[in-house]
Amino acid sequence: MNLHSDTSAGPFWVDEEYDREYASDGVSRYGAYVRDRLASSFAECWETWGEPSSRRVEFASAAWRTATGPVMAPGYVRSSSRVLGARVERNQWDGSLIAAVSLVAPWPAALARSFDWQGGRRWRDWPTELRGDGYEFVEPTEQDVAGAPFMQASLALTFAVPVDRLPEAPEGPDDGVEDCARQAVEGLVVELNRAVGPVVDVLAGGRSR
Repeated sequence: MNLHSDTSAGPFWVDEEYDREYASDGVSRYGAYVRDRLASSFAECWETWGEPSSRRVEFASAAWRTATGPVMAPGYVRSSSRVLGARVERNQWDGSLIAAVSLVAPWPAALARSFDWQGGRRWRDWPTELRGDGYEFVEPTEQDVAGAPFMQASLALTFAVPVDRLPEAPEGPDDGVEDCARQAVEGLVVELNRAVGPVVDVLAGGRSR
């Protein structure tokens, strides 16, 4: 059974087509959101941090937050239904860039290979729903839970993100912020796919219960 209707090359991708088609300014939804945050999220990059590497990290974090939910819904960055969440932020310990990604996962082997612990309750795994050409993971509805208990396992990935391929942070609000933000997001998508993609590929080889 195909558990993914997504046709992207990795678990994350930028939806340029939707961004243009539904832009309030006729150009880019993401660009409009970036402009709305020039005096807040993005301003911290050039007003708070003086060191270039710190500004780059803060700018990449702000670009990602703006491109994803809950700021943008749907996001400029899209993800596989197996991705429950993805944050990119500054590591307060050393100032590096880190990502935290949570994924839908199968049950641990100790639980999956035996039903004795269920006590006749018949626990169910993540539900799936047919969308497009395949099935996607969804949260159980209240009706679902009324009929059976669910145990939804997840996997947490936390890792450092290389910044050498990310753009330098702009010097101010008039320094091509929109283009730099898009470049930062595209670079982050590449790096997250590089780290998370192989994990998703292995998980996708399993069967949903």
